[in-house]
Amino acid sequence: MSVCRSVCLSVAPLICMSFSIFNLPVEDFIPPFVNIVSDYFVATNYKIMSCGIRKSMSQLTINTMCLLNDEQNFMSGNHSLNETWLSKRSCSNTPRFRIPSEEILRDSSTVRFAFIRDPIERFVSLYLDKCLKEHACWSCKDDMRCVVKEIYKGLKLIQNHRDWKPIPTYMDLHAAPLSWNCNFDKDLAKWNLLMMGADAEERKSSIMQLGNILKRQGVSDEVLEKVQKETMDGETAHSTHKSSKRLEAERQVREDPVVRDYLHKIYFFDYLVFPFNRDPLDVKYQTDFWKIPEQSQ
Repeated sequence: MSVCRSVCLSVAPLICMSFSIFNLPVEDFIPPFVNIVSDYFVATNYKIMSCGIRKSMSQLTINTMCLLNDEQNFMSGNHSLNETWLSKRSCSNTPRFRIPSEEILRDSSTVRFAFIRDPIERFVSLYLDKCLKEHACWSCKDDMRCVVKEIYKGLKLIQNHRDWKPIPTYMDLHAAPLSWNCNFDKDLAKWNLLMMGADAEERKSSIMQLGNILKRQGVSDEVLEKVQKETMDGETAHSTHKSSKRLEAERQVREDPVVRDYLHKIYFFDYLVFPFNRDPLDVKYQTDFWKIPEQSQ
């Protein structure tokens, strides 16, 4: 049995059965829960742990957690929550910041949060930032079809490993499905999932949820105000939601059948594992087609 079919059957056997009905081989899809990415950030003083998911507010996540880990150092250094990965952070060299202790993991009062983002919207952000801006997408340049094919090929290689484990590339780590992060297969129910959208209202809602979590854990009003103000007002260097090229990228994602086919194969299970609206998907994927219809009385 293939790795993909095995994972699918263990997670949702009815989905696998319905894929066959729709002539959609399960083996063609990237499965959930491969677990190659584990970027944890810990503030033991507040019993808060976060999962940093690339292209899903990861920079904001690490900056916020760095602030909570050592408020005095962060404030005295005049650091901002919108600083880039290139910024020097005092927390970066602290093992306890990146590796949650068994005590933290077992403690029922530890609060966990992760920003999650619509998978297709997340891909658009990745394409704009890593391909058009950083020119890091193999030799694809601005060829989106090339990009989705290379992403798919790389994730398939990792998914299918048996006797050896390939080392994820820079792009693998950024493009991997959300469910591949932070051992979500084992304890997803323990995480507060903050839905981060592109528009201001969705962003505000997620930041307010984060604020409520911090307040419940005893974070001061001063720190809370800094988090909410800077996350709402500022932009990181990797932000793409105001990019002039976004509209063209979004148009191709909506209209290009090759791109859409690959995006469905890569990210479909993220739409099932997490509570996303499935409107961005093709119609046949928007319904609960894998559920057995109830018998009429």
